[in-house]
Amino acid sequence: MIRRYWRIWIQMAQMSLQAQLAYPLGSFGFLIGKLMRLFFFFAFVIAIFRHTDTMAGYSLLDMAVFFLTFNLVDMTAQIFFRGIYGARRAVSDGDFDFYLIQPCSPLFRMAFTTVDFLDVATILPVLLMIGIVFARLPAGLGLGRYALYTLLTFNGIGIAMAIHIFVAGLAVRTQELENTIWIYRDIMFMGKFPVDIYGGAARWVLTLVIPIAVMVTFPAKALLGILSPAWTVYALALCAVFLAASLGFWLDSVKRYTSSSS
Repeated sequence: MIRRYWRIWIQMAQMSLQAQLAYPLGSFGFLIGKLMRLFFFFAFVIAIFRHTDTMAGYSLLDMAVFFLTFNLVDMTAQIFFRGIYGARRAVSDGDFDFYLIQPCSPLFRMAFTTVDFLDVATILPVLLMIGIVFARLPAGLGLGRYALYTLLTFNGIGIAMAIHIFVAGLAVRTQELENTIWIYRDIMFMGKFPVDIYGGAARWVLTLVIPIAVMVTFPAKALLGILSPAWTVYALALCAVFLAASLGFWLDSVKRYTSSSS
């Protein structure tokens, strides 16, 4: 089963790469734009720290950990779940009808139908910068902190997957998507900074309601040794609940689907 889905994903990835290579100039322009956005944000943060030593109690190195963790989670979700952005079109054009009769999970087919290789290229310098920043962290953090950071980073990707599954289910139910997915994108951008810089109400919303903090702030805090065990348990439990709820919503949406032609 795993090998079959792996072969299917490889085939869809190859088709995505061929589609992007068919327009090399446009793809190159998008790639340059992504890299420039990354560069200018770093320049913005460095400019801020020229006038202050800390932000919400965090040093420049700490802020780099938060920002790079945000990019790691966000870009990974963009690479693997990019197909969700075309969910509405798949439903309205009738392609989803064919997904349902193919020997493959329709959710897998919809979510992974597009692989964004531009983000694959962009995530490589992010990984390089993570290695550089980690090398500058205080010695003696211990493998436990790095292991917890890795676990919570994957946990954040799991929550991102749950949100994308919910959006896919919404597209199947309503044939609408754009507003929902872009609202998520706009809120996700708030995770570039630790949620501690926001006011109390916004901080709690980003932790308890729309868990951007759990996705991108908690892993960095765990690495820096300032995340309590209670919040760690909360993060893991929240991911499990979100995944279960989103899959339930997706299955119910498919049951209610009556074909785009009906």
